[in-house]
Amino acid sequence: MMSSCGMENRTELSMQQQPFPGRIIMSEDSKDNTEERKNTRKTSMKDDWGSSLSKKHKSLFNKQDFDIFCDKEQGETFIFHGPELACTIDYLEYNPENQRVMVYTTDGQKLDLGARIQWLIRPYFTQSRTVLMVRTENGKAIGGFEVPLKIKEPVEEKTLN
Repeated sequence: MMSSCGMENRTELSMQQQPFPGRIIMSEDSKDNTEERKNTRKTSMKDDWGSSLSKKHKSLFNKQDFDIFCDKEQGETFIFHGPELACTIDYLEYNPENQRVMVYTTDGQKLDLGARIQWLIRPYFTQSRTVLMVRTENGKAIGGFEVPLKIKEPVEEKTLN
């Protein structure tokens, strides 16, 4: 079973009593588009637009294995996932430049969450400084824990002047 990182009792109780609260498809990536980009040679900067949005690290989840739910009224963010985690998460880091979430584990791994954060939920996703990771089975919460969320600072460009 997963280790608890300080999940509050009220959240644990509400998750056990309620079925999966909703489904937000957060990925803007497309399988067809990804394959097309792999097979296309870039000849100009215009043709290469968006390549920085692709992932460069191994993914924690496949896109179909997790969903994100943002409760904008409560300011809480949930990541609902089906498969059991094969690692212990230390913290998550959201990068506003490429809209991806990096997962940092306690054993030093750096993984991509598995998809970009969709523009509709970006403002709500970054409001909370913690994310509740909730494991689900048959649409019901069976366990979870709280993980800190950090926002990556933009990199300042250096000039010669």
